[in-house]
Amino acid sequence: MSALDLFAAALAAFLLIVVVLFEYYNKGGTDETSIEELEEMVRQRRFVAESEKSDQSVIRALQSEIRLLDKEYRTSAENMSEIEKKLQEVLKAITDVVIPDPVPVKPVEEPIPEPDPEPIPEPPRSVNTGQEFSILGLGTDKKDVVIVVDMSGSMQAHRSKVVDALNEILDQMTPEHKFAIIGYRGGPSYSTFPFDGRQITADSAAVSNAKRFVRNLPSQFGGGTPTQTAMVKALALRPEAIILMSDGAPDDGSPRQIVVNVTKQNRSKAEIHTVAIGDYTKDQRLTLFLQEMARNNDGDFVGRAR
Repeated sequence: MSALDLFAAALAAFLLIVVVLFEYYNKGGTDETSIEELEEMVRQRRFVAESEKSDQSVIRALQSEIRLLDKEYRTSAENMSEIEKKLQEVLKAITDVVIPDPVPVKPVEEPIPEPDPEPIPEPPRSVNTGQEFSILGLGTDKKDVVIVVDMSGSMQAHRSKVVDALNEILDQMTPEHKFAIIGYRGGPSYSTFPFDGRQITADSAAVSNAKRFVRNLPSQFGGGTPTQTAMVKALALRPEAIILMSDGAPDDGSPRQIVVNVTKQNRSKAEIHTVAIGDYTKDQRLTLFLQEMARNNDGDFVGRAR
């Protein structure tokens, strides 16, 4: 009876539990949900779990990068602070430096060229100086002479002076002399006596022909004044003396440099005498040029104004 009573009590308890849980029985879904559906649900939950796990990994990685960047920024900020601090120290040191005022430098003054002295016409030499050959105020004992004549256009104003001066020189020639005449003008071009430009003995026939050449010379005046080339041509004949006649400064170089060049080329040490034609006192460049040419080559200078 005790066993039966225990069994009946257990059965009663079971029925009571069934009655209480009856309304939740269908909600468990054990009889309506298939095994496949449950497995699918499990897979989806695993996928969601894995996705959440992956997202958490990405988040953790991003957080790590953020911490690293923040550390680098803090380091850079500290370095910039150090640089700014050093820069401030340098600027302060520069400010404290006392720069002395520059010492004024006196400008170098270029030497003022001395003005050329006023030409002083030298008086003609006397014809009674005892020289064997004295003409136009020039005295020399040389017997081998080349006459260089300016034939530029400006000499047209002095035609008669040129002819008279040349004839005066020719009248002093003797058969002991040799001579040549070189007329020059722009180009340069030349008119020479004799025609070949060589020196000729000053006999009566040569002097007569030379005077005829001189009469025709003014008709050929024209052009510039290439004195340097004419003097080089005369020096090539190696005469003992040269007489240069001109009314203007040369135009084929600096007058002073021409004097230097001609003097250097005068290796035979020929006397170079110079004659200024016309109103030479008003032409300072011409007068100084002819004076220096004569002075540097053992010659004399004279003016022929009339």
